[in-house]
Amino acid sequence: MMADRAPFRLRGPHYLLAALVYLALLLAWAPASLLAWALPHFTQQAVSLDQAEGSVWRGQAAGIRVKAAASPDLQLGRIRWQLRPLDLFAGRLGYRLHLTGAGIDAQGVLRAGANSGELLETRVELPAKWLEQLSPDLGLWQPDGRLVLKADRIAFSRSGTEGDATLRWLDAASGRVRPRLGSYRADVEGTENGLKFKLSTESGPLFLQGLGSWDRRRGTVFNGVARAAPDSRMELDGLLSLIGPAQPNGDRVIRIAG
Repeated sequence: MMADRAPFRLRGPHYLLAALVYLALLLAWAPASLLAWALPHFTQQAVSLDQAEGSVWRGQAAGIRVKAAASPDLQLGRIRWQLRPLDLFAGRLGYRLHLTGAGIDAQGVLRAGANSGELLETRVELPAKWLEQLSPDLGLWQPDGRLVLKADRIAFSRSGTEGDATLRWLDAASGRVRPRLGSYRADVEGTENGLKFKLSTESGPLFLQGLGSWDRRRGTVFNGVARAAPDSRMELDGLLSLIGPAQPNGDRVIRIAG
């Protein structure tokens, strides 16, 4: 005689799976206009989408705008997104993003939770003129060339920033002088208050070195030195004069505050 089977009963994991499937269906059918509404709402009007099309699951927008504190809104070009459904099982909303236009080519993964977010597998390439957004002082250099940012993981939460990234300024140039300046590297690390970075020179006639930080309250703070190679001092003197007088050893002290 076969043993009686226990009646099937729904348990916690079954309800959780049903909720995740229901959420996935909502995201698949929800129009992209819902995301265009939610993004400014949850970022306190800091980020918004223009002409969103498709769905919350997969879609695109003609442009993405970021509000800057001391300048007009930043136009970041066209953006495409694709939901990563497996992130739902970790209680997070994950998207693979690709941004193009306005001289920018960026891609990576954004994962967001209730009180935190993180960027994964991120690579961003953009014009060096964007350095002016870090500090008005850098605008005096009229920077040119390319910026390349790479990060495996950077996490943001109320307790601070975790992770590290590398920002390189390639084929660096300035509208103030004719010769190319070189190539430079900033190693960026998350901190409790924001970010800190170390600047070093990879190549070129202009030597740059220093330490800096960024946070919402103070903005960018940087202390470093600039020095021209002996055979380039005459050509670079116009640019170096913007920094300040030469020290006895030929160095120019760089100080950026806010």
